[in-house]
Amino acid sequence: MNPTAAPLESTDAVRPARGRRSAWDVQREVLFALVIREATSRVGGQWVGAVWTLIEPLAHTLLLVAILGVVSGNPNVSYEYPIFLATGLIPFFLFQNLANRLMDGIEANRGLYGYRQVKPIDVLVARAVVEAGMNLIVYAFTLGVLGWLGYGVAPANLLVVILVNLLLIGSGFGFGTLVAILTHERPRARSLVRMAMLPLYFASGVIFHVDMLPREYIEPLLWNPLIHLIELQRHAFIPAYVPTEGIETMYPVLAMLLTIALGLSLYRAQRHTLVRS
Repeated sequence: MNPTAAPLESTDAVRPARGRRSAWDVQREVLFALVIREATSRVGGQWVGAVWTLIEPLAHTLLLVAILGVVSGNPNVSYEYPIFLATGLIPFFLFQNLANRLMDGIEANRGLYGYRQVKPIDVLVARAVVEAGMNLIVYAFTLGVLGWLGYGVAPANLLVVILVNLLLIGSGFGFGTLVAILTHERPRARSLVRMAMLPLYFASGVIFHVDMLPREYIEPLLWNPLIHLIELQRHAFIPAYVPTEGIETMYPVLAMLLTIALGLSLYRAQRHTLVRS
């Protein structure tokens, strides 16, 4: 045996083998890349898009305050109307934007499915993360501006605010995933979903106190989980605000779990079709 071969063999023996990445490592890198991609496209890659994303809900709130400001002068109203509006508008926009963005997500990222590591569910999760993060930043910005204007924006019950926003994100993700699968081969149906957001806007008590309606009209509205979440969040910000009778916490939780279960089950059944079609 050649005596000079031994050191080479021993060197090869002790050289550490190059470890393979785990499935979680691959998934994490895919999600991170998709989140960066979605965040860039969400604001148009320009600072104007980011600024408009922050200003739009605040402008919406202030415009409604100007139009409906007479409510704030009503002696029977014991809360600040701009806070009432902000705690209804932005939570609703969070749900609406999640649903709309996820509904278009599978088709908009079709070119990525050529990479076997990327699945449609990865795109949906990345879009949900970006949309939820941006809406929460918008929420904080809007409340900050209202606080600077002199309104009381500090929540009386921060834990309830956090819980409600988590439920809104979960509900938006579940509903968005569900409609994304249902409308995948029926793209025209997406227009119906967007149109349905307008009546849902009014049916969620976003710009008015639900108790202003007769009781016979309130009962059907309570089937809408969003109205429960918005009323709970308003009470968490404004202790003097009394939620409508019949508002509860467990109903929106069960509704969220049901929509997520339906959305993921339908995705599981259609996952191969979503990539091929």
